[in-house]
Amino acid sequence: MKRKLKTIEVLLLMGLMIFGLAACALEPAEVTEAETAAETTATETEPAVTTVKVTTAAETEPAEPAPEPITVKIIAANVQNANYDKSGEPTLASKYKKLADAFSAKNPDVVFLPEAGTAEAAEEIRSRMANASNYEVVTGEDSNVMMLYNKAVFKLVDTGCQKIGSAGDANESNYDRYMVWARLLHKESGTPMVVVPIHVDYAKKACKAQINVIVNYLKDNFPKIPFILGGDFNQEMSVISTTDLASEGYANAGTRASKTINGSEATFPDKGTIIDFVWYKSGLMYAAKATRYEVITDALPTDHRPLYVEIAITKQQ
Repeated sequence: MKRKLKTIEVLLLMGLMIFGLAACALEPAEVTEAETAAETTATETEPAVTTVKVTTAAETEPAEPAPEPITVKIIAANVQNANYDKSGEPTLASKYKKLADAFSAKNPDVVFLPEAGTAEAAEEIRSRMANASNYEVVTGEDSNVMMLYNKAVFKLVDTGCQKIGSAGDANESNYDRYMVWARLLHKESGTPMVVVPIHVDYAKKACKAQINVIVNYLKDNFPKIPFILGGDFNQEMSVISTTDLASEGYANAGTRASKTINGSEATFPDKGTIIDFVWYKSGLMYAAKATRYEVITDALPTDHRPLYVEIAITKQQ
């Protein structure tokens, strides 16, 4: 009996030992770093979202360069005395040649010839200029106002002649006065403009009235393009500045130019006055700016000193 009990104890002890070993086998193993990482949340383990910037065409394409300005070179010269043999030159031909040489030295695009007198006089000057074949005369019926333009640079679109005053009218005009204009197109850039040689009356009331007619005619007929007016205004700035030139936004090249030569010299030496001007106005899509203003003081066969003006015109973006 004791032997049986002993055997049972041994079996129970062995059973306990076997149970302990099994329990140890069932205990969880030590957690490794790799397993810890595997338990990281989805938010931590999922790759970060990459933001792709969509670039518009405006950002990828280079900006268009600013338009280059064109420069219009203007001479305004009352040449009335060139029609007479009374200024020391031996012949009319020599007068025309001296004027033509002075103009050619500036290589102008437009030459205003107020009080040229006749188309023949304007032609005599043109024919003696360097590169004379590049220039063409613009005239108006019954008008003594002429101009030349460089047809190698500009195309003449159209031209016209408008009466702006009659002798003895309500504005006290001394003579019949006319406005001659030309609409030009710059061949290379396509820039349009209207150019007008000026020779208005010397009576103050008539002068102002005739300038106002010119300004309003241009505004009504060519409202969007630049204007350049130049020549003999027959009154000083104190009078001219009270006309519609100022109220309609015109600028005087003599006071606005970035470079000035002989700017304070009288343009009518006999009286010591400045009565010759170049005024200009920007257009709706064009900005105009005088860059050079010069009073030509060379001895020439005329009672006025010519003006040489450069005006830069830029198309607005």
